[in-house]
Amino acid sequence: MTRPIRRTTTGLLGLGAAAVAALTAVALVGTPSHAQGSRTLNGTFKLAPGKYSGGKASGTYFRMITGSTGGKRQYLDNPDSRARDKSYTLGRPGREGGLATGRFQSHPNPPFDSKGNARANRIIRPEPYTAIRFSVATLRKDPQTNRTSAVTRATLNGRRITLRVPGFTAEWNGQYFNQGAPKPDGSGRAATGTYNPKTKRFVITWTSKISGGPFNGFSGFWHLEGTFKPR
Repeated sequence: MTRPIRRTTTGLLGLGAAAVAALTAVALVGTPSHAQGSRTLNGTFKLAPGKYSGGKASGTYFRMITGSTGGKRQYLDNPDSRARDKSYTLGRPGREGGLATGRFQSHPNPPFDSKGNARANRIIRPEPYTAIRFSVATLRKDPQTNRTSAVTRATLNGRRITLRVPGFTAEWNGQYFNQGAPKPDGSGRAATGTYNPKTKRFVITWTSKISGGPFNGFSGFWHLEGTFKPR
């Protein structure tokens, strides 16, 4: 005579736990985590000079967004721009070649000359903007909010770069304008871009709102392009 099989509650729970564990193990093996696919980039984003040709800009440049009409962005012209389209301010690499990770690239002391021209020249060379030269630096302490900024960091996942540069500060006419991505208080988004592992060519962009001064409420659009040099 065949004896009936008894399924106890304990037995069912044990089988269920084993099944869950097996499924979890398969999921972990089959789906690599984002952290495992990411790596930190240590070095300098060597900048290519900004160029404007055939109605298109490339390399390193800056534009100031004043608003939008019908979903189309509007930009402020810079009469001193070297580009045919005056809304592009073309950048040239500074004495350190570009934007470095893992450290700050501050301005000299004093940061401005007697006419308000910016003197920072490590990342880019000072460029004229409405008759006054502007430039950028990465600062440990934000002059506008007095908040402490984290150092510049970049991570790579496949061909996608995520750049965090909260201390990125534009300097012009004796004034400071944080253009961090994100900002020191965590608002805004990190900069993003593409990277070719073979050639080490990169393109990184971000937008950061301007607070204070004559451009209050506008936003800066930054386009960095060049070749990454590992440290």
